[in-house]
Amino acid sequence: MNINVTDLVMEDSMSVKSMESVATSDEYEFVNEKGTSKQQQALLEPPMLKIANNGNLEDLQNNLREILTEDSKMEGSEFKVTGAGQQNQEKMKKVGHSKFYDVSSCIVTSEKQDIMKPEDYLEEELNTLSHVQQECTIFNGVMYLGSAAINAPKSECEIQRNMNILNAEQSLNLGIKVSVSVPSSSQGSVVLYDAGTQQAIARYEVQRILFYARGESAGSCAACFAFTWSHGDTLESAIYQCHVFRCDIPEAVGQVSACFSKAFHRIPRSMTSSLTGSDFNGFNPGEKVNSRVFIFEVTMEIKEEDGKGGFSTVPKDRNCFKLRSNVAKQVCLSIQQVSSKEGGITLEVERCFGVLVSPGRNVKHSDMRLLEMQVNTGPIMQDKQCYNICGRWDPADPALETLNIETPREGKIFMTVAVDLVIRDIREPVRFVIETSVKVFPQNERFWYFNKRNLVQQFFLNSKEVISGDGTEVHYEVQSIESSGELDRNRLNLALNLASLIRSPSLTSIDTLTPKEEIDSDGDEPMLSGTGEVSKDCSADELASWAEVLDSWQVNEQRPKLLIKLTKQGIPEALRGEVWQRLSNCDNSQEMMDKYRMLITKESSCESVILRDINRTFPAHDFFKETGGLGQDSLYRISKAYAVHDEEVGYCQGLSFLVASLLLHMPEEQAFCVLVKLMYDYGLRDLYKDRFDNLYMRFYQLNRLIEDQLPELYKHFCDRGVETHMFAAQWFLTLFTARFPLYLVFHILDVFLLQGLDTLFQVALALLMLCKKELLQLDFESILKYFRVHLPKRCRNEEVARYVMKLACSVTLKKLKKYEAEFMTLKGNFIFYV
Repeated sequence: MNINVTDLVMEDSMSVKSMESVATSDEYEFVNEKGTSKQQQALLEPPMLKIANNGNLEDLQNNLREILTEDSKMEGSEFKVTGAGQQNQEKMKKVGHSKFYDVSSCIVTSEKQDIMKPEDYLEEELNTLSHVQQECTIFNGVMYLGSAAINAPKSECEIQRNMNILNAEQSLNLGIKVSVSVPSSSQGSVVLYDAGTQQAIARYEVQRILFYARGESAGSCAACFAFTWSHGDTLESAIYQCHVFRCDIPEAVGQVSACFSKAFHRIPRSMTSSLTGSDFNGFNPGEKVNSRVFIFEVTMEIKEEDGKGGFSTVPKDRNCFKLRSNVAKQVCLSIQQVSSKEGGITLEVERCFGVLVSPGRNVKHSDMRLLEMQVNTGPIMQDKQCYNICGRWDPADPALETLNIETPREGKIFMTVAVDLVIRDIREPVRFVIETSVKVFPQNERFWYFNKRNLVQQFFLNSKEVISGDGTEVHYEVQSIESSGELDRNRLNLALNLASLIRSPSLTSIDTLTPKEEIDSDGDEPMLSGTGEVSKDCSADELASWAEVLDSWQVNEQRPKLLIKLTKQGIPEALRGEVWQRLSNCDNSQEMMDKYRMLITKESSCESVILRDINRTFPAHDFFKETGGLGQDSLYRISKAYAVHDEEVGYCQGLSFLVASLLLHMPEEQAFCVLVKLMYDYGLRDLYKDRFDNLYMRFYQLNRLIEDQLPELYKHFCDRGVETHMFAAQWFLTLFTARFPLYLVFHILDVFLLQGLDTLFQVALALLMLCKKELLQLDFESILKYFRVHLPKRCRNEEVARYVMKLACSVTLKKLKKYEAEFMTLKGNFIFYV
């Protein structure tokens, strides 16, 4: 998932709304690989053998010796050539009727070391951001509200003002969900991770943080906190930003504040003046604190016997571990303290005296089975001590029989793992309990993809400090243990440029996702239909979910529950052809395909209209560009065949855009079958019948929905004389395929094939909600131009398209039937809506 975050520009003297945002990509300089300067050209030129002194033999020998020396230095590089066919055969997997190849398995030759490459090369910077290793405390359930420029970075009044403004503007919950990593000391960085993908999206060095503050406890910002950070290396060039966050649980702000205070412990005294009492609710470095919070991180993986005398890790996706029945297993745990050391306090795990396993959740201690243990301790990184424990799991154990029985395809079961520890300076044993879901497969099951994903969970030990009477001994009593739940720590390499990582999460307008320069780059000319490329890349998790759905889904039977969720998120491009046919119940329509072959031999009175239409259908797509080419020929045959097949409606102008969308995913015979289903079973042909009477009813319904859900925009349209049919006619008659980019078009078709005509209203309302702010500022002609030119261009960004569909799927249409009845009453009274 790519996160777009745009900094807000907010003057100290005057508040500026977050929707008036600008990109800050000019903060970064990107170097063209080809280069333009002479120095760059010199670096790219191949080595030339140049002999001085008019070809002196001794100079020639010296040059040859230099070349041989350079070759010997390259011998350390590893180069390996593997047959592509062999790799594809080994890594090809099948989902439904489609084949997928694991591109990650391709062997990449090592890059030749370039001594001229700058030390601050962009690739190194990305890797640094992607793999942040530090002692830290990670807080989940945090919303990043955005940032604002501030001239007084140590003014608590200004920070509170910015906090209130950004918090008030997030009433639609459109911020970025993140996990916040707070380091143990001033040498670390505060790191933001995307909550969905756990990609590192930003980092802020503690030494550049000038001020921290939390929201007023009695105000609307009680769940918020903020810090100011300095951009720039000198006082003259410094730009100060105030970054604002909101916790899902207001009580968590106290723990966040405590961790920030500990991160400032090692900051020079000159900087601690910025920490006022209000920042940390009375925090005082010199005050004696009797309560402590220690944070431990437990990493768990499950291994199975591989038949070769060893154990191999089982696959795990985001939902569950995947186990095989009747196979010996190991539960491997790693425990380490990850919190900032409380005043320099490190709690060491002395020993483990039990690893227990049980099926189910919330199980009793008596129901858990003690495993045979193997212990191995050792540091895994500098300044960290990790305690590793492994418990052996016998599949024949009657107490664990539930975890040895194959799980139904649509179901999963839960498993509880507990580890009992003796921790130095804590007198009572400590138990960490992990609950996770698993699926049990047959013993000989072979998983066609393999994802090593460990389960990571943090535990908060809320402890009380107990000091002996003579003051010589200190120990801790654990008052309670809280857990963060599972953390997704699967770090993905960032393939984004840095500018795309620094954009505002404020999405009250899609301006923030599509820069204005890009929207207006080609002036007032409408965007050509068929614009946009749709990648066929698909993650292993998506393939696993779709493989499960397609294997269990039988045509004409009830659709799996998971199908609805996955389809609304968007069908993978490589699977769309198959899934679209299954959704429309025509993946086995041999009779209709035979009829199509007969229909294309007949003549139609609509041929001239069809020929005119296909020349302007998807001109931006290579498949349909060439006159008389394969794409246009297929488009012509299907359009003519349908005109012959449906004599009542004939050819519907604009239908070629829908046909073109289908042709990009399946052969023309199958595309014709899906088209017939869309027209008849989904009710599209009704929009063209009876002099468009049904279409007018749909316009009336949309008009009433706008009045009900967007009253301010409805009044503006009425005042400016804008009627619904002026912008919605093309949307409805072509299923949004005529103007919008392909990424959005295909996603709309996904949902339309899933749920039918209601999708038209949901997408229309979602688009109006997104561009409401802009439309309210326009007059009649500008509104129509906006719908025709600017709105489709703004949806070229995939992030915007995904957001449109997410918003559309959340729109409710409870009053459609009521509005239909109203229209019929008006029609009966000879009042027609046009």
